[in-house]
Amino acid sequence: QTDLELTRQEKVKIVSHLLKQAPPEEFHEAFSDLRLLVDDDSLMCQEAASLCALHNKLHFTPVRRKACEVLLTRHNELEEKHFLDPQRQVSFKFDHVKREASEFEAHLQEDEKGESWRRTLHEGLKAYVSSHYPEGLCSVFIKDTAIRKILIACIASRLHRPSAFWNGLWKSEWTFAVTPSSTQVTGTIMVQAHYFEDGNIHLTAYKDVTETLPVTTEAQTAQDFVKLLENADNQFQGGLMEEYQSMSDTHLKAFRRQLPITHSTIDWEKIVTAKIVQVPAVQ
Repeated sequence: QTDLELTRQEKVKIVSHLLKQAPPEEFHEAFSDLRLLVDDDSLMCQEAASLCALHNKLHFTPVRRKACEVLLTRHNELEEKHFLDPQRQVSFKFDHVKREASEFEAHLQEDEKGESWRRTLHEGLKAYVSSHYPEGLCSVFIKDTAIRKILIACIASRLHRPSAFWNGLWKSEWTFAVTPSSTQVTGTIMVQAHYFEDGNIHLTAYKDVTETLPVTTEAQTAQDFVKLLENADNQFQGGLMEEYQSMSDTHLKAFRRQLPITHSTIDWEKIVTAKIVQVPAVQ
C-alpha cells in the first residue's frame, strides 16, 4: 500500500459524503458512477442499502400504491425497512434499493383524539398541496408525549426531467404542539435543482420559519396552519425568483466568456462579407 492509497474506512467516508449530496432522483446514477471510480464492489454493496435508505428518508421519497400513499420520512419509520401510512392505517416493508413496497398490514391508531387532529390537518393540507404542487404529496404524523401531542406535516413535490437535463425537488417539514390558545410552528423549506446540459449546476436553498399559530377547533386550526404555510411558501418563492434574477444578471454571466452585451442579433453574413472585401488581392 502506497501513501496515496485510501484505506477502506476512508473510502466509505468519502462515498457516504458524496452520496448524501446526490441530487433528487439521481441516487442510483451517482452510485453507479462512484462504483466505477472506487472499483470495490464489496464495499459499495455493503454501503448501498443504508445510504439509499438515508437518501430516501432525507428527500421524502413518495410511495404510491393501491394500499398506501405516503412519504418516507424518519417520522413514520417503525423499524428497519418498515414504515407507517397513518392515513390508510397500514404498515409496510420498503426495499430502498429496489424501491418496492410489500408486506402491507393493518396498523390501527389507538389515540382517537390525536388521530382526529391529525386527520383534519391532513385533509386541509392535502387540498392545498393538490392545488399548488405539481405531482406533490403530503403526509401528517402525530407524536404523543407525556404532556402534549405533536403534529408533523411533511410536503414533497419533485419533477424528474432527465430528457430535458434537469431535476428538481421542493420539500418542507412543519412541527407544532397541540396546546391551548396558541402554539409555535417551526418549519424548514428546502429546494434542490440540478441542471446538467453542457454543464453541471446544482442549487440547494433553505429557509427556516418560526411563527405563532392560534389553537382553537381542529378545523379552524388546520385552516390557519395552511394559511401560515402558504404565506411562508410565497415569501420563499418570491425570494428565490429575486435571487435567480440577480444570479442571471451577475453570477451566471461569469460562467461565460466575457463579451460586450449589445442586446442585438449578430449579422454573421455582414461580418463574413466584410472580411472577404478586406482580403488583399493576390499579386
